[in-house]
Amino acid sequence: MGNASQGANRAVSEAASASRSPVVRMLARAGFVFIGLVHILIGVIALQLARGQGGEADQSGAIGTLAAKPGGGILLWAGAVACGALALWMLSEAFYGARSGTESKKKVKEAATAVGKAVVFGFLAFTFAVFASGGSKNSSQSASDFTAKLMGAPAGMVLVVAVGLAIAGAGIFYAYRGVSRKFMKDLQDPGSARTAVEWLGTVGYTAKGVVLAVVGILIIVAAATADPSKSSGLDGGLKTLGSQPYGVFLLAAIAAGLICYGVYSMARGRYGKF
Repeated sequence: MGNASQGANRAVSEAASASRSPVVRMLARAGFVFIGLVHILIGVIALQLARGQGGEADQSGAIGTLAAKPGGGILLWAGAVACGALALWMLSEAFYGARSGTESKKKVKEAATAVGKAVVFGFLAFTFAVFASGGSKNSSQSASDFTAKLMGAPAGMVLVVAVGLAIAGAGIFYAYRGVSRKFMKDLQDPGSARTAVEWLGTVGYTAKGVVLAVVGILIIVAAATADPSKSSGLDGGLKTLGSQPYGVFLLAAIAAGLICYGVYSMARGRYGKF
């Protein structure tokens, strides 16, 4: 039994070490570039919405736009590999963070954060792969379907509210990181680009935080009204902002902020701590 446990631990350790190889590190950096590209495209589509044009301002809409371009399939497969490598890197961060000598509460928090990021990046890699394979996804419909399934589960309404609160909380956290500029801890010294990167991150994190908070509120509204269609993901959140008084200006500002977040993510690919 002890030998089996030691063998399993050794295998996990070796896998974690492999996920931190120079090749994976390079691909993980490229993952942030693709994340940046997706956010820039979401921002551009949101600007189109502010001008009264159509579009799906979320990951599916952005990746679908890439898929329609010449050579889009190759680009999408590259995005799938890069974001997959970034997910692996974050899992290794969780593994080594859990084994570090820091205090236990801090270890658990850092490991949980890394795992959460790995899930997000892994889902993005999956979305890239779906479109690269010729498939498609409607994120708004997927969000509504997921909410409907949760509502049908035991204590479903409680679960839906919990998910909404978690996403709204993530939005508040993003906005806090933007205003406090704590995101700079994720970077090496950008040198002469520091001021530009700080402003891009501040505006970008704050804008993304606002959108996530709105998405979380919409999920809670869906639970309160027992109407899953009100949970419509990022696209629905942006369109809800646009439908408010002076919403055109608000949506345009948020769209610009998401573009800033995209450029910051690309800078993180260059200056991030790996």
